[in-house]
Amino acid sequence: MFKISGAYCAVLTPLNNNLSINNNLHLRHCQSLMQKDLDGLTIFGTNGEASSFSIKQKINSIEFLLENRIDASNLIIGSGSASLEDAIELTNFSVKIGAKASLLIPPFYFKKVSDDGVISYYRNVIEQTGDNNFKFLLYNIPQHSGVTINFNIIENLLKIYPNNVVGLKDSTGNMDNMLKTIKYFNEFAVLCGNGAMALHTTKRGGAGAITGDANITAKLLSFIIHNCKKEKEIDNFDAIQSLIENIRNVLSSHEQISLLKAYYSIADNIEEWNNVMPPLKRIDNPSNNKQVIALLDLVGQIDTLVTSSS
Repeated sequence: MFKISGAYCAVLTPLNNNLSINNNLHLRHCQSLMQKDLDGLTIFGTNGEASSFSIKQKINSIEFLLENRIDASNLIIGSGSASLEDAIELTNFSVKIGAKASLLIPPFYFKKVSDDGVISYYRNVIEQTGDNNFKFLLYNIPQHSGVTINFNIIENLLKIYPNNVVGLKDSTGNMDNMLKTIKYFNEFAVLCGNGAMALHTTKRGGAGAITGDANITAKLLSFIIHNCKKEKEIDNFDAIQSLIENIRNVLSSHEQISLLKAYYSIADNIEEWNNVMPPLKRIDNPSNNKQVIALLDLVGQIDTLVTSSS
């Protein structure tokens, strides 16, 4: 059995007009997501604009969630950083509060780094936590980090920390490589970063998904992952899978974070949802944006489809 598996949302971070974190809206969003049968939430990952916030901002925001009854055991915290000290500090905080795991992106400034250098970074973070039971998910997103988490890195870390390094979030979009990773590493949790691929990777032995699209597809993603072995027994399963693929296609047509936030500014009728941290750019007039309109239509179909299949 995988130590970490299921459907997780890489949560957006709502902002006030002064670009501080809107803690109340963040809390409300997390509460809403957890009502959609997710197995947990990933806070301050790529879709949470993690690299745009300080350690103090992140810790204060997470503490606000905990004070308002968000269970730390449901949280996977993106604690990776280009700063080793910051990565260690946020990981130690994650251990202290009893988070489910750390999602650890490698340093993302220097390019063409060696495997030994990447392994050294991970070793420093893991050993500084000093907790033999705390779980780490490696984060393979080379299109952002410039660093590929290859088999050599995984294999070496598994040998040294078999109880800590339990899985990988693969956001490469490379289905063949994900399936090879699943096959090669026994009981290593491979979670895909694309909701449209969740069915295929989970059926082939993957552990589930951690996706930004789950900000709007949470109920769909949860249903697909939790029922993937019953696919042939559910009459409209193909329609459910097609819907998440169509939503993902729309999201892929624009920078995803600003599109998701523009969607929520209309769906929730809260203008502040449309704020993004520079260098991202907000979508002007989202009510007239064709991608936002398409998402409103597609997301509106989720409840009917999932309810009719239950």
